[in-house]
Amino acid sequence: MLIRLFMALPIAVAVAGCGSVRTLDSDAHERVKELKLGRTYCTEIPRIYSGVAYNFCALHGDPGGSGQRSAGLSPPLPDAPQGLYWPLFDGVLSAATDTLALPYTIYRQQRDGSIELTRD
Repeated sequence: MLIRLFMALPIAVAVAGCGSVRTLDSDAHERVKELKLGRTYCTEIPRIYSGVAYNFCALHGDPGGSGQRSAGLSPPLPDAPQGLYWPLFDGVLSAATDTLALPYTIYRQQRDGSIELTRD
């Protein structure tokens, strides 16, 4: 039973860490639109702890507007019971996933450099 838990935990964290899933297998150049970052001010995302950096980029952009960020990254309504801002919650899950993927991301950072964000 305990072995199954340890086998399922990394998979659950990887799926839940959306920022990490979006950036772990990225090319050298990625379009901002494809990463669903909206109007971020970020110009690149480092590969080491890229999921955490992705969430900071989701927070670092023009505020408001329905077309500026994806629905998954928009803040909750003021009267929402959870009162949780998604990129902050996802940042914690992405940090766990990024820690597990650290040997791979260090290699990719050395080989390919950071992920440059391009606009259309």
